[in-house]
Amino acid sequence: MPHSLEGHATFKLAMCQIATEQWAVDANFQRTIAALEQAGQRRAHLAITPECVLTGYGDHDQKKQFPRLRETAERLDGPRLTKIKQIAAQYSMHVVIGLSERGEGDRVHNSAVFISERGEIVYVYRKVHCRFFEDDGREGCFTAGNEFFVTPRRLGSADVNVGTLICFDREVPESMRCLRAKGAQFIACPLATDTERLDSPSAVANNEMVTRVRAAENEVFIAVVNHARRFNGGSFVVGPYGEILHQMDKDEGVAFVDVPVSVVAEKYHANPLGWMGWGYRRPDVYRGV
Repeated sequence: MPHSLEGHATFKLAMCQIATEQWAVDANFQRTIAALEQAGQRRAHLAITPECVLTGYGDHDQKKQFPRLRETAERLDGPRLTKIKQIAAQYSMHVVIGLSERGEGDRVHNSAVFISERGEIVYVYRKVHCRFFEDDGREGCFTAGNEFFVTPRRLGSADVNVGTLICFDREVPESMRCLRAKGAQFIACPLATDTERLDSPSAVANNEMVTRVRAAENEVFIAVVNHARRFNGGSFVVGPYGEILHQMDKDEGVAFVDVPVSVVAEKYHANPLGWMGWGYRRPDVYRGV
């Protein structure tokens, strides 16, 4: 059974499960603003949106859609992101927003922008692991990133190191290992795919089972936030023992979860060996592989 999480420093997480339609950028933006406003009014310390929330995420035939994706992708100084930064500052709320980012030249990135409570961009994480139908070097449109980020933040009563992944990244073990090596304690993960119920045991290793394993083997909290409408919702938070804190249903909405994040530093990362083998690793052996 998981250790008791009572008596630890917490922060209020807002999972903004937004109903989207592909290419309906203005409507998606208005729903995103409404969700972030709700999160701010409820005094959330961190709000997370789905992956590519403004463009609604593409289908598997992305090459044909590239001109439209490039046209609708948001620049970092674009008007919609500027408005979201203003909301973050208005409510003193951190925001992780998933969006299609218009980069240099013809590049488009699948990005998650971390915005501080002052409305400033802390970092832009660009999805490192893109499936073949996403990768612009294969059949997709997105230029993959090549860097992971972790930032120390004061959220609520907790000091916490926050990292970010996007969707498929969680299925590649090295993604979480890199963030763990950088000291991450909480991972924000925008998503765009169907989910399975965490309370319905599956005979196969689905994405949700894998996410619980990633949380446990790295002793961190992970929050996965999905689309409603185009995908089936099911946004969830799991903890460092692989335990379920909360999972949403399929409908649009904002769920609030008090995350007892200080348990990571106090009970897990404080042990240099770790309970899942972090301190027993032998990088000198792995180096030649």
